[in-house]
Amino acid sequence: MAAKLSKKELKQPDAFQSSIEVIQDYISENEKRFYAIVAAIIIATLIAFGFYMYWSHYQASAREMYNKAQQNIQTPDDAMRNIKNYQELIDKYPHSWSARMAHYHMGNIYYSLGEYDKAIADYNKFVSSRISYHAGIKFLALTSMGYCYEAKKDFKSALEYYEQAQKSDNTGFESVGFRNIGRAYELQNDKKSALENYKKALEKTTDPAMVSFIKYKISSLS
Repeated sequence: MAAKLSKKELKQPDAFQSSIEVIQDYISENEKRFYAIVAAIIIATLIAFGFYMYWSHYQASAREMYNKAQQNIQTPDDAMRNIKNYQELIDKYPHSWSARMAHYHMGNIYYSLGEYDKAIADYNKFVSSRISYHAGIKFLALTSMGYCYEAKKDFKSALEYYEQAQKSDNTGFESVGFRNIGRAYELQNDKKSALENYKKALEKTTDPAMVSFIKYKISSLS
């Protein structure tokens, strides 16, 4: 059975009703200010929603162009077409994730074509972007820059980039990094440093063929 309310309780104002009355009193006393605040909130919400929709469309359009640019390269003409597609993406959507990745792919294409200075320029643009810090991609880009300098016979610069790569997120690539550093030292006739890094590479290597190769390098330098 429900409890009966006392006369005192019946005379007391309902808490919810009291809150409503306080709010109504505030609105009536500050009507212009209240509606200005409401209008500002609505406008800010619409602007935020509009920006979100714009940014989503921007990124989606960039991804669409990025996917079209991802084509197999069989001939130099294919490579130049891909470069053109990536550059168009970069020009049209410069702030997109896809445009930053396009620099990395352009670097790879230029490297395959032997245009090492252009490859280095694009790898640099990729490395300077925030996206390069994820999933070990920065390691690959820095390593590729090292390959470019090695191909240019600038072994000192190659070593610098191999060492930078090894200091980045290199999970899964440790052996590759130490081999590259060892080779760069070997190319500069620093056998002691080369040997140290080949030994580190051996500790991180599980592939039988590569184990045999590294052991051969260690034996030849010892």
